[in-house]
Amino acid sequence: MAGGCGGRAISKKSARSAIIGSPAAVLEKNDVEVLSITSAGADEAIAETRLNAAFRLVRKDGDWVVREIRLGKGQWERIDDVVRAVEQIKMEQTRELLAKVAAAIDAYRQKSGRLPDFKDYVSLTDSLHPQFMTPLIREDAWAHPLAAVRQSPSTILLISAGPDGKPGTPDDITLTRTY
Repeated sequence: MAGGCGGRAISKKSARSAIIGSPAAVLEKNDVEVLSITSAGADEAIAETRLNAAFRLVRKDGDWVVREIRLGKGQWERIDDVVRAVEQIKMEQTRELLAKVAAAIDAYRQKSGRLPDFKDYVSLTDSLHPQFMTPLIREDAWAHPLAAVRQSPSTILLISAGPDGKPGTPDDITLTRTY
């Protein structure tokens, strides 16, 4: 069991009920087995589970590949659609992270009258955290390190290597701000 604020803990039964009652409502009691609960702070816990899922496979060029997935009694979802949806969400999250860093740079500039001096992204964020940026943002939504380049005395380029994690490829996500 995970400990919580005031000594309260979440039980395996409570965790399973919360998972079953999630907004998707595709899982039933027998679809979820909670293996363990780990505290992740006063108000968070991680439930390691075994879920009932079905995979629809097709033969493609002689190999079996997964085409669709279904959780519990939910509908079949194309794996390609699920992956594409997750990538879209991560791209949005990364754009939001870059915007937060840009806002912190702007706050720094407004207070000090100049842009922060930096040689790389880590030194930039060291200048911003914790006064102008909390929490510290160092990675994109794929857990890849972010980068920053001063393009001119008044322009900073913030860079995520995007889904492939390789800088300088077409899927990079960038934000350029001139201050």
